Parts: sequence; C-alpha cells; structure tokens
Amino acid sequence: MDATKSQKSQHDDGCLHCGATLEQVEGRGRIRRFCNPDHGKAYRQRMRALGFPV
Repeated sequence: MDATKSQKSQHDDGCLHCGATLEQVEGRGRIRRFCNPDHGKAYRQRMRALGFPV
C-alpha cells in the first residue's frame, strides 16, 4: 500500500459474496465490499450461522 494515496483508491477486491469486481468511487465514504445490499445481508447471515460475531 502507498501511504501517500487514500486506502479507498487502492482497494480493488471483489464482492465478498459473489466475487464480482467492484469499482470504488473516489472521495469520502466507505470502501465498497458488496455489489448490492442483498449480497451484504446474505454474507452476514452466512457468517453468523458459522459462528462469527458479525
């Protein structure tokens, strides 16, 4: 990681649920982790079922 650039611009992982590529929007805000809200909900539900405190 380059400490002179924002972490958001260097984050190029895919959706944690389906693996689809995500485009990060420059500026303020969070790093996108899911391609849609339903994938975030399904991911958290699955992780809770496995015993992780999500």
